[in-house]
Amino acid sequence: MFENFLATRHSIKPKGETNPESKEFRGISESGVELAKLRSLEILDNLKDEPEGTVMLMLGTSDEIRTKSTARVYGEELKRISKLNDNSEIEVLTQEDIVNPEQGYTETAAKVSELIKKNPNKKMIIDLPLFLKEFSMRDDRWFDDKGNPTEYTKRLLANNNNDTEKSLQEWIKTEGKAENIIGPNPTAVAKEYLAGIKRLADFGKQYIENRPLMVGVVGHSWDLDVLAVYLANDGKIDMEGYNKLGGSIIKETQIMKLTNNEKGEQSLNYNGLVHNL
Repeated sequence: MFENFLATRHSIKPKGETNPESKEFRGISESGVELAKLRSLEILDNLKDEPEGTVMLMLGTSDEIRTKSTARVYGEELKRISKLNDNSEIEVLTQEDIVNPEQGYTETAAKVSELIKKNPNKKMIIDLPLFLKEFSMRDDRWFDDKGNPTEYTKRLLANNNNDTEKSLQEWIKTEGKAENIIGPNPTAVAKEYLAGIKRLADFGKQYIENRPLMVGVVGHSWDLDVLAVYLANDGKIDMEGYNKLGGSIIKETQIMKLTNNEKGEQSLNYNGLVHNL
């Protein structure tokens, strides 16, 4: 059994003067901020489908600033929407509500726990983006520790004229091997993402008592793509599984969601299709 989670890709990156970087949310463009705001409505709809008292911990991001900024936009927009609609069923707490520079980790965690306990019947969103090492693009997964593409990343993109979707397909077909260069293994990456999600869930369960939990994370294409294939294709990452999911790379802010039903059965909702696990 896997932990319940809602994952999205980060929002749109800046691109020169045609799509400048947001002044408030580094690493994503102005249009990326607007896209993330729109996606917040879908995240809210997903939470409405969950049981009473569900706590969504929107915590997991990579070490790339665009994932943290995307998560921050989600939190701020979800809070704005909730207040605008006078939604008494959902409480949204952002970094601004939670973090006090004078408090340490233990005090902050205790504060969050107390706020959750005070709202036993409400659905809650805790938006506090934290780096998960399992989501890292660096450490020779795709980039070195200075942010430069690895030899494998450069070779993979060169083989496909910088087409990211074709590169993803080659990565899946070759299991991370490009001639004499070995890159990340797709199955290992999917398992690392699941391990990171589980680590967040285990952390969250310490503070929410027995309430339903949904882990929220923001990651990257290629990594999220193979995670979806792994889950929907019985742990096997191949082109058959990729095509089963629609045969396209995950789009900016696109959602994938894994949940349990009342019978304890799990399903993955992705690309408009539901895959029973």
